[in-house]
Amino acid sequence: MSGWFELKKSSSGTWRVRLKTAEATLLDKGQFDDRAAAEASIALFRENCVHPERYVRRIDSSGKNYFKLRSANRDIITKSHLYDSEPTLDKAIETIMRVGTTQLIKEA
Repeated sequence: MSGWFELKKSSSGTWRVRLKTAEATLLDKGQFDDRAAAEASIALFRENCVHPERYVRRIDSSGKNYFKLRSANRDIITKSHLYDSEPTLDKAIETIMRVGTTQLIKEA
């Protein structure tokens, strides 16, 4: 499965970053004030997404699973959306670890 980062400029001038495959949006990394900040976020994500120990699994108040990806110095890089089960969360993390190092960036 191949993937890419989608970089999209909003009408307000901020930049949104998403990690995508043909089948799904894997992560929405949020909005950034400028393109340089968005690209720096992608670079930080690429560095850290391949380390399984940096995915901190959690359960939210509704009982759904999610993760936070942390950097080597324990800063939170991103938070996932919610998943219905732990196996679904595990599969998402495996996919993100495989796809998240992509060098492909598509501007939307």
